[in-house]
Amino acid sequence: MGGNKISGKIPAELGRLAGLILLTMECNCFEGIIPTNFGKFQKMQVLSLRENKLSGGIPPFIGNLSQLFDLELNHNMFQGSIPPSIGNCQNLQSLYLSHNKLRGTIPVEVLNIFSLSKILNLSHNSLSGSLPREVGMLKNIEALDVSENHLSGDIPREIGECTSLEYIHLQRNSFNGTIPSSLTFLKGLRYLDLSRNQLSGSIPDGMQNISVLEYLNVSFNMLVGEIPTNGVFGNATQIEVIGNKKLCGGISHLHLPPCPINGRKHAKQQKFRLIAGIVSVVSFILILSFIITIYMMRKRNQKRSFDSPTIDQLAKVSYQELHVGTHGFSDRNLIGSGSFGSVYRGNIVSEDNVVAVKVLNLQKKGAHKSFIVECNALKNIRHRNLVKVLTCCSSTNNKGQEFKALVFEYMKNGSLEQWLHPETLNANPPTTLNLRRRLNIIIDVASALHYLHR
Repeated sequence: MGGNKISGKIPAELGRLAGLILLTMECNCFEGIIPTNFGKFQKMQVLSLRENKLSGGIPPFIGNLSQLFDLELNHNMFQGSIPPSIGNCQNLQSLYLSHNKLRGTIPVEVLNIFSLSKILNLSHNSLSGSLPREVGMLKNIEALDVSENHLSGDIPREIGECTSLEYIHLQRNSFNGTIPSSLTFLKGLRYLDLSRNQLSGSIPDGMQNISVLEYLNVSFNMLVGEIPTNGVFGNATQIEVIGNKKLCGGISHLHLPPCPINGRKHAKQQKFRLIAGIVSVVSFILILSFIITIYMMRKRNQKRSFDSPTIDQLAKVSYQELHVGTHGFSDRNLIGSGSFGSVYRGNIVSEDNVVAVKVLNLQKKGAHKSFIVECNALKNIRHRNLVKVLTCCSSTNNKGQEFKALVFEYMKNGSLEQWLHPETLNANPPTTLNLRRRLNIIIDVASALHYLHR
């Protein structure tokens, strides 16, 4: 029904058509309010009532039209505030409320309509307050127009998170503060109008790096400093800077006074001093680190030469004694095996007691190093939960091959595995551990580990 100059009130009977998905009544002379039974349009996708003479408030039941993706109420005489219930229309792609008499603040709920991808137009009203930081939630929107209102405060830096924005209209408000540098993140920005506000500070240098920016208007603010010369600033027909008395430089076609040379030289000197200071600090840190590294290496070498535990400090036993004491390292004396060797039960005359003999498999890579490490570590440890090393053997066997072994105290009560899994290992007699004893074992193991890592 658009464009027919129909006058009078909108018939309430239209609300009975609950299955409507599209209703366009734009460019007529309808007056009065939106009928309340329009709230029954549960399937409505497009509702266009723009360019009429409708008045009253925008009814909250608009939020019931959850399937809307295009709502056009602009160029009417609507009054009051924007109903937060519009935020329930989570399928909206375009929202036009411009050229009315709306007052109050911009509801955060409207900025939480994540589906807005084409335009949010609230211009030419009497909206006040700030532009909420939640504007950064409009990740997919292409155009934002809140121009010609009474908005104030800073332009929120979160606007730089609207990465799909191409057109921004913020002119003719009372925004103050500086132009947020986050605008330089909008690499698809084509049109930016910030004119006739109360913005101060300088124009961010990064604006000249937005390659697709075709128009920039910052006129009639309180901006200061030098105007960039690249990008959009290289074409006088694409930028407006008039009305900023303290701007300088830029291309010659702008006819602005040159920037003070002293100020520029002073800035360069400050930059040079800053760079020199940074280089000096970094150099000092590097030299200091080098000296500390050399000192630590020398100290470590001295400690090794002074402290280096040698195997000779341990009382040794011969291969022959171990061979006899374990009955030729027979399988019946085998207690268990690990990654670097096997452990046998044996009797040694020099120890006059039953011992455990760990024979290293020197064919295994790292076994020789393991022998040295264990000798150096175990000879000094003293802890009730750690098996004490009694002696060692570093010799050759009957075949003339290198042979290395460690001799420990023998633990006659079996292995921890036998106690934990008696049914699996067929322990005889069967062993059992109650919860208290298991907890004590865990504590003892933890105590030994803590001692070793000190």
